[in-house]
Amino acid sequence: KKLILGRDDACQIIFKSDFASRQHAEVEFRFGNFMLTDHSSNGTYIRNSDGAVSRLHHEGTTLRGKGTISLGQPYSDNPASLIEYAITATA
Repeated sequence: KKLILGRDDACQIIFKSDFASRQHAEVEFRFGNFMLTDHSSNGTYIRNSDGAVSRLHHEGTTLRGKGTISLGQPYSDNPASLIEYAITATA
C-alpha cells in the first residue's frame, strides 16, 4: 500500500503549501524498506538526523533512521512545514 503526500485533499498526508504538488510524493513499504518516490515539479528534500540533505526529483530513495521531509522547498528557504519520520526496527 502506498501513502501519498501532497496538497490534494485525496492524499493520505495533506501538505498545504504552494510549493507542494497535488500528488507530490509517495511512501511505500517494499522489500523490507520504506521507499520515498518524488513525482513533483519542485522536488522533495530529505534531511537525515546527521544533518545531510538530499534532493529527489522524479526519483526514489530508501528512508533510514530519523529525519524530516520538505515538499518542494529547500531547507535553506526555511520551510514553515516539515514532515518528520522515524524508521525503527521491530522484532
